[in-house]
Amino acid sequence: MIAASPTFGPGCGPAAAQLPEMVDVVFGLAGERLAQGFELPLFREIARVVPWIRNTPRAGVLPVRGPRTAEGGVLITHRSRIVIRLPRDRVCSASALERASLRVGDATLTVGEGTFRKHQPAATLYSPRVATGDSDEGRFVVVIEEELAALGVRGRVICGRRVEVELEEGRVTAYPVAVHGLRESDSLLLQRAGLGRGQPVGCGLFIPHKTIVAAEE
Repeated sequence: MIAASPTFGPGCGPAAAQLPEMVDVVFGLAGERLAQGFELPLFREIARVVPWIRNTPRAGVLPVRGPRTAEGGVLITHRSRIVIRLPRDRVCSASALERASLRVGDATLTVGEGTFRKHQPAATLYSPRVATGDSDEGRFVVVIEEELAALGVRGRVICGRRVEVELEEGRVTAYPVAVHGLRESDSLLLQRAGLGRGQPVGCGLFIPHKTIVAAEE
């Protein structure tokens, strides 16, 4: 049974109220390692257990954090987690993942118990990969700024070095993105809405970030 995190953020403003409330469900994770390019296979395995996630707008799996292998994969440690962003009314449905066994490439992962946490405002939000379908960085920034303007979010966009990600429709260019100087209401709205495409595999899903260094590397 998924339990609530003891930490709760302030309410959202009128603009955010137009979108369903999103929360992050955090699951414990056991295994050894994930090979480079695991994001799409991981999402497919999660969708096998909770099929509704494929048709849920703005839902997705945040990047799995952990030490990087020499081949570009991720080592699973006792601190590793699977974090899924989904509408709050889907939290109970997500409990089907608890104690599930996921086969991702050559790796077998065991999912632990889950807790959910509400989003917290932060002046800087960061996503390690955002995809719009544009490979040119200049055009990419224009599209991101247009999406922010459409949301009514004001902030300074900083891009990192381009990367390649695998989506259901094929391989696309993405960029790490930090949005700096956000008001509290805009920060919550951006976490709720996300940016670009590929959110099922974590593209365009933002989390609070203490500095903007990561996007400038």
